[in-house]
Amino acid sequence: MNGNDPRRPWPHRSFVATRLPSLVVVAALFAGAIVASAAGRSASGHDYRGPSREEIVAYAQHPDLPVTYDRAAATGTLEAYDWGEHCDPTRRYNDTDRTLARLAIPSVYAPPCVPVWGGSKPWVSAGGRLFADNGGATAPGVSADEILVAFYLPAEQDIAKQLEHFGVFDGADATVEGVRALVEMSNSLYETYGRRVRVVPFQASGDGRSPSAARADAVRVVEMGAFASIGGPSQTSAYLLELARNGVLCIQCGYASTDDVLLNAAPYAWGYQATPDQLLYGTFGLGAGMVVGHTAQYAGDETMRGRTRRLGVVHYEQDPPVFGPLKKAAIERYAAQGATADVIIQYILDPNTLNAQAQAIIGRLKREGITSVVFMGDPLMPRLLMQQAEKQNYHPEWLFTGTALTDTSSVGRLYDRDQMAHTFGASSNPARTVPEISEQWRLYQWWYGTPPPHPKTVLAWGPIVQLLFLGIHLAGPNLSAATFAGGLFNYPPTGGTQVVGKSVLELFTGGYLLGDTTPAISFGPRQDGSVDFVAIDDFTISWWNPDAEGPDENGTLGHGLWTYSGMGMRLPLGEPNLPPELTEDFLFKEYLSQVGGPLYEMAKSLGLDDVRIAQTLLDATPPFDQVPEYQPWPGSPAATAAKGNT
Repeated sequence: MNGNDPRRPWPHRSFVATRLPSLVVVAALFAGAIVASAAGRSASGHDYRGPSREEIVAYAQHPDLPVTYDRAAATGTLEAYDWGEHCDPTRRYNDTDRTLARLAIPSVYAPPCVPVWGGSKPWVSAGGRLFADNGGATAPGVSADEILVAFYLPAEQDIAKQLEHFGVFDGADATVEGVRALVEMSNSLYETYGRRVRVVPFQASGDGRSPSAARADAVRVVEMGAFASIGGPSQTSAYLLELARNGVLCIQCGYASTDDVLLNAAPYAWGYQATPDQLLYGTFGLGAGMVVGHTAQYAGDETMRGRTRRLGVVHYEQDPPVFGPLKKAAIERYAAQGATADVIIQYILDPNTLNAQAQAIIGRLKREGITSVVFMGDPLMPRLLMQQAEKQNYHPEWLFTGTALTDTSSVGRLYDRDQMAHTFGASSNPARTVPEISEQWRLYQWWYGTPPPHPKTVLAWGPIVQLLFLGIHLAGPNLSAATFAGGLFNYPPTGGTQVVGKSVLELFTGGYLLGDTTPAISFGPRQDGSVDFVAIDDFTISWWNPDAEGPDENGTLGHGLWTYSGMGMRLPLGEPNLPPELTEDFLFKEYLSQVGGPLYEMAKSLGLDDVRIAQTLLDATPPFDQVPEYQPWPGSPAATAAKGNT
């Protein structure tokens, strides 16, 4: 195919340089799709049932939580606390004109300043309690000087292991080494109240699917005396529920758990990526307005392009099924909005039958006249589906939803090139940048003075380690599951940009179309009455460019890369609405001149002759993602090395 091929709505891309994005497995929805995730629920009597919503929300008012700098400033009590030497009260808060006092570290997500432990003034909590010591063993896995955390290593049979074989993740030894380096850095940056986090690798024995094996592994983690587990089995939530039953936290356990699972496991289960529920209902509004009811103009089959889209949803399911309630609720919600999926097909992740399932699925989609296939599942199935589509001469649109790293270029290149030329979708991962300016790489090099030796691990697990330390930092000395939750609930929403409600002119002139590489994160009660236990609150839209040349996330040169619409502009899950001028054509072109019309004429009148509106790789830090340039803290490896060179 060439850049003028009418089957492909995007032009030819030249060489770009990139390597690694932030990789964490997600579940998402685009258009009228039904989300299924890889996190199941134990069907046995071992399920843990957490406290009521009212009790959970009240954690944010726990009297032992720390006072923040901004709260003390508002109450006129700044002088009563020792804020240490590393608090910057002048940091701009997101894209507002306000400031928010944060630790002086080069991270968008730097935590709010709290009184330093062991400072020159007594440490008093937000509730007025004076702490002479940290309380010692305040929770399982916690002592006066240590917090023990297990790092879950999947067994060979777990589907998560295949991501290592794909080259997306480092091997086990490199991953453990990289995570330990992140933890060692974080121990020195965050307030841990006299304790240090110690990471112990945990080699799982389960296959990632068996609830009984997952529970057995969880019991072993409990017997280790852990405060928390980072990671868990990919296809069952029995592990996190068993840990919750025993009072142990589970952070990013499995691919994606539903809101219901996380609420039942509260306050012990936490994640980084948006839940299936959030993405299902959040992106529905955008998909319903821009995809449902429109023609399938990006299909590979020319005869489909003039037809109104018929959606076929292909999603992962467990045996026995576990996603029935969410599926039923989604169907009812779509029907109420006048949007439905024409065909919904589930498959079981059984390597022995996947190829036969793919053959049958494609046969049915073709017979039903489906123009647009929405996929939500593992990274293997799209390869088999597209192979079968080629064999059966079936060329629809493909709508990917970011599940299981299907939104990464390294995995996308495993799929059929011609079929991928007609693929687009949504992802809660940020737009890619050159690694040196990415959030996690930048922080690592600032502290250690050298690039990370295991960049895949740093970029994949850095946000998860950060989540752990944010909770510890904001929990105060009386560390427990309740204060950890209260601390995260009080973390100010960070990283987001307010694009909803702005006109196209405001988006252009305000810098909102110059790139966005930092997802919005927050925790706690939501307006719809639910409680948010995961970080990311927004998503971006991307499309596959088969002609783009450059390195994938592993540094491998080749053809085919994801391209980010609006330069990675992110839309809030709760209100994913765009100005009417930002049409489907705008989202799938690289330059505004290719869109034309009133929007292009308006840009020209402002002196913006040919604005780039989509990018495969961002090679500069976008304005809203920039942070102050701080000197490395004294005692850091970077500062020590610099001192030795003077």
